[in-house]
Amino acid sequence: MNRITIVTVGLGLVGLLSLTAVGQAQHVHGHSMIKEGTPGDSHPDERAALGLSQAAEAGLKLTMREHLEAIRDIVASLSRQEFDAAAKVAHEELGFPKHHQAMERESGATFPPKYHELAMAHHQEAEDLAKVLSSKDLKTILPKLEKTIEACVSCHRAYKL
Repeated sequence: MNRITIVTVGLGLVGLLSLTAVGQAQHVHGHSMIKEGTPGDSHPDERAALGLSQAAEAGLKLTMREHLEAIRDIVASLSRQEFDAAAKVAHEELGFPKHHQAMERESGATFPPKYHELAMAHHQEAEDLAKVLSSKDLKTILPKLEKTIEACVSCHRAYKL
């Protein structure tokens, strides 16, 4: 797989994640270009609200933005064949170290058990990605990156702020 293909695939994945972030930002600011759950909508927004305090919600939003930036940084590192840099980001910014930082930010908020399961699965996928990056084999790396991104998407499909 050549560098242009990697960049193209990566940009597509980052674009998909960006749609989730944009939709959430538009919802928060009250001016939506994407109308979710409107009358007559064949796909109402059925995600569960987390119902967090303002402080916990702010912490979670910051963590989600950092996750998106981490995915971008991993893809950028892959496009430059900087596998060690990508592994460091996967571990530190998406893996379990980020989970511990996020828990501090979220001011001891209580999350539903299913949310916690999804979050732990996301962090584990990121740790698995960090491990395979040393192989420098894109046929091994890209499916792990896809699983890591899918773990993000699964949570965003299930929950909203």
